[in-house]
Amino acid sequence: MMLITLLSRRLALGLLSAFLLLQEADAQAYLLYSPDTFLLQRTTDPYKPIGEPVGEYLDIYPAMGQWTLLFEKDGVKRKVKCKDIWGFLYKGVLFRINDEGPIPVRLMTEGEVCYYENGFAHLRMVRDDLEVATYDVGNAAYLSKDLKGAIVPARFKEDDTRSASGRFRTEYPMLEPLYRCIGESDQMDPIRQCVVDFESGLLGDR
Repeated sequence: MMLITLLSRRLALGLLSAFLLLQEADAQAYLLYSPDTFLLQRTTDPYKPIGEPVGEYLDIYPAMGQWTLLFEKDGVKRKVKCKDIWGFLYKGVLFRINDEGPIPVRLMTEGEVCYYENGFAHLRMVRDDLEVATYDVGNAAYLSKDLKGAIVPARFKEDDTRSASGRFRTEYPMLEPLYRCIGESDQMDPIRQCVVDFESGLLGDR
């Protein structure tokens, strides 16, 4: 009985150690300097390590006019300017860097169009395991045609051809039902529903 108990304790400790190591690996952030690094190596496992490991994400803040990410690995803190990377993985979530800022945005869905939401809010949610979070910088939602394409705010005013969103609308007319559904809304829930309905074919062709 003592031998079985001892072996059980050792097995339990081993499993606990493995679980803690897995949690630590899952919590790591990985820098991505180009989309090809991510696209060529990704699998169905969102936690697959891709890119340069930089440890745990701590914060994002402005420094000398540049939004800067702060990470910590093995007790050493590292600052990374958003403008210097394409994106990063954190706890199985892909954050791309939007040229506007440059600031991070979180990839939510990838289909006929890539849909993103505010990175500041989602970084707090992922880091602190929150259901909701507020933001003061950036837009509620964003779109790009694919993961290599330019990211634009998901706000579409009629007859606008000059803004980044207006130019995007002109370049990809096949997404017109989605543009019309989103309109000038800046609320995440209606925009999310528009994206879901568009990807499901519920918005029609034109």
